[in-house]
Amino acid sequence: MAEMREVASPANGARPYLTLAERFRAEVVSLCDERGWTLRELSRRAFLDVGFLSKLIRGLVPATVDVARALDTAFGTESRLQNLVIRIRSDLHPQLPVGREFVGRESQRARLDGLVAQMTTDSPAAVAVLAGPAGAGKTSLAVHWANSQKSAFDLILWADLYGFTGDQSQRAEPGDVLGELLKGLSVSAGRIPVTETERLQLLRGNLSGRTARVLIVLDNAVDLAQVKPVLPGTPGTLVLITSRRRIRGLAQVARTVHVPIPPMTEADSVDLLSSLIGAERAAQEPEAVARVVDLCASLPLALSIAGNLISADSRTSVTQHAEALADRGRLRMLDGDHAGIGVRAAISWSVASAQPEEARLFRLLGIHPGPRFTAGAAAALAGMTEPETLPLLDRLVDAHLIQQHQQRQGGGYRFHDLLRDYATEEIQDPRWENERRDATERLIRWYVHSCHAADLALTPRRDHHEPLDAPPAGIYPATFDDASAAFAWCTAELPNITPVSQLALDHQMWWEAWRIPTVLIDYHIFARPFHVWTSSMQIALTAAEKAENDLWLAEVADKLAAAYSRMRDYDRADDLSRRAIALTKDRVPVYPRLGWSYMNLGISAHVRGDIATAVDLIGHGVDAFVAGGSRIGELAARIEWGTSLRDAGDRDRALQQGRMALAAFRADGDSHGLASALAPLARTCRTFGELDEALACSEEAAECFHSVGDTWGEADALEIKGLVLVDLGRRADAIEALTTAMRLVEPLDEVKAEQLRREIKTHDAASGSHD
Repeated sequence: MAEMREVASPANGARPYLTLAERFRAEVVSLCDERGWTLRELSRRAFLDVGFLSKLIRGLVPATVDVARALDTAFGTESRLQNLVIRIRSDLHPQLPVGREFVGRESQRARLDGLVAQMTTDSPAAVAVLAGPAGAGKTSLAVHWANSQKSAFDLILWADLYGFTGDQSQRAEPGDVLGELLKGLSVSAGRIPVTETERLQLLRGNLSGRTARVLIVLDNAVDLAQVKPVLPGTPGTLVLITSRRRIRGLAQVARTVHVPIPPMTEADSVDLLSSLIGAERAAQEPEAVARVVDLCASLPLALSIAGNLISADSRTSVTQHAEALADRGRLRMLDGDHAGIGVRAAISWSVASAQPEEARLFRLLGIHPGPRFTAGAAAALAGMTEPETLPLLDRLVDAHLIQQHQQRQGGGYRFHDLLRDYATEEIQDPRWENERRDATERLIRWYVHSCHAADLALTPRRDHHEPLDAPPAGIYPATFDDASAAFAWCTAELPNITPVSQLALDHQMWWEAWRIPTVLIDYHIFARPFHVWTSSMQIALTAAEKAENDLWLAEVADKLAAAYSRMRDYDRADDLSRRAIALTKDRVPVYPRLGWSYMNLGISAHVRGDIATAVDLIGHGVDAFVAGGSRIGELAARIEWGTSLRDAGDRDRALQQGRMALAAFRADGDSHGLASALAPLARTCRTFGELDEALACSEEAAECFHSVGDTWGEADALEIKGLVLVDLGRRADAIEALTTAMRLVEPLDEVKAEQLRREIKTHDAASGSHD
């Protein structure tokens, strides 16, 4: 069942955790393996088309209960697969926030319902825009309506564009939005392409292959430039956008319906408030209820906050609550939004009515610069343990002051943009200066220690990890049981890494601003999140310059060069490597990082075809690593040295270097290092006619890369395997391996994918002419 196992890996790449849909596909493959069935045999026994089954286990079509029932019958597994599909159907929308109490907006909901009623899987793509003032309930309507449409859509994706956060630097770029949508399609971080264009192509490819009705919600958009590059335009897709503005020009690029969201009617506002405080209580004080509605400007956000407070305090009359709210109505408007007076008053009233420790945590959360935060980060801000912090977060959620966000790898929290502005402004008050400074430092140091722990868990057997003192009192960093947990944490925290690094830089915490990005180098190499890799390393570079520390500069220059080299920007990579060499070459004893600089330059020379220079530079790198005592550096350099010696025609030394690195990584039990040694050694063996060894190395490399979630590496190993199979005369097997490699790498690297297409075409044609 090798052909099934390849495609049954998540259609979007390997990763260390499985969604329910991925578990279903893996279960089908496992059941076939147990029985020794091919895909065609399964098709015969389940009375299902073989092409459909191929798409099913590749994740290109969704599983249905009928299909699962047919498979259960074929396998004799009673209802095992059916039950799993039922669970999948309830987990089809992992990004969709949970809906809360909702009333009104009948006309807007009816208009959206009408759009869906006309949709089929072949209908042209459409866009609906919910536009209205801050606090008018656009997001609440989108959440409520999307939750009500789960049976109408086969897939619902959600992304927050952070268009009105107050800090324009936090607005989501189109590439970031596309990344979020791809994650909702179970695309692992390692398979998300670098460029916006490639991300949009991958999104379109995933959606167009599903034959399904799809809803995409883009919350909090600011303008056409932010949403236009995100629209997939695939049939059967409805994009629902919320914004404070009518997005002009959208109708020129997509079939668009504008649905205005004004403040709620007085009747709906009364209904909402009554639903929150209880109909009987509202009926007893109708004038007070009307006054609260007026003070809240009929804005759902303000009404929800006010209603929650009134509901929680039954001993105080609604009239007294209204008077308390009126006393805070003199506060100035938030962000110049005239309708925001009631919102600001309601927020202020809610915070003032909270318990002191809750109010303190709320304002401290205004320090966190990222789009979302975890309970661990909140605990660091508060100087508390996570168990101590969780009840406070729960109460802030209940008070509508923060929102709990559904995530596949555990829970997280976020602010409504107005509430973030309020908390950020509140913590800047001079009264909290000392508290703000201490909390900021705790948060930054929490990230330093958590990132350090994650990197150590990812590659525990490598010698490049620098020791770190125990965290200061009041800081309880994240801990990880294994590499999979560390990888998942890094992926979830990725949007926060650059903002937190910038926060450290802004507070002149030079070492922390440098350390957070640089310590994550192993994750960057595994997952290749080039945007965060480069943006955070640029901050680290600035921090090193501010600190006037040459060794910091050299390290970040090397790690930034590694990113640009993988992005094929060799000129920029070389400039950074030369800068690192200039800073460290005259040090005694030899600085180990000098080896990375020589090796990076040697790799660039090799790519440019200057093999003799590559051999010389990488040889210098090996010497520097040996002299500096860096085992991981030495082994990495020996792998690259063996590759350059191979292309220089030096058979014995090329094989010697490759086998030496392979033996060392195997002895260390380093799976990724082992794969990184096996793949180039397979190429070297092939070059010099050692085909049996080449095939064994390429197959083991593919398995190792797959096990650690390195999709690009897996594709590279399968390419080598395919070429060796060609040499062995097994052209059909070769084309299968090359095709699988191409499918894996297409979303990640178009250059590599095109190379594989040419190889497939060449060998396919040769096979045809031979026949």
